[in-house]
Amino acid sequence: MVDESVLTGVREYLRALQAEGLAVTFGVLFGSHVTGRPGQWSDIDLVGRLWRIAARIDSRIEPIPCGQKRWEEDDSSALIEIARRQGVRVSASG
Repeated sequence: MVDESVLTGVREYLRALQAEGLAVTFGVLFGSHVTGRPGQWSDIDLVGRLWRIAARIDSRIEPIPCGQKRWEEDDSSALIEIARRQGVRVSASG
């Protein structure tokens, strides 16, 4: 189970992206926070957009740019494939 503070930070980040005018519908959290093995310095691996906004919300968020078409069709990215298999979809609204 993902820690609620991580989910809260991701939701806040997604809402901040929307406030900046980006058409973001969801992000996908994956990695150690999903597998239940985060360490003190673990970042928040998120398929989403923009480092600048992430830094303002939670310095652990590490966005990986990915549009809807790439998310659905791209089979060349190992990170996206891991996120598809292990990720937790998070919407801005909770």
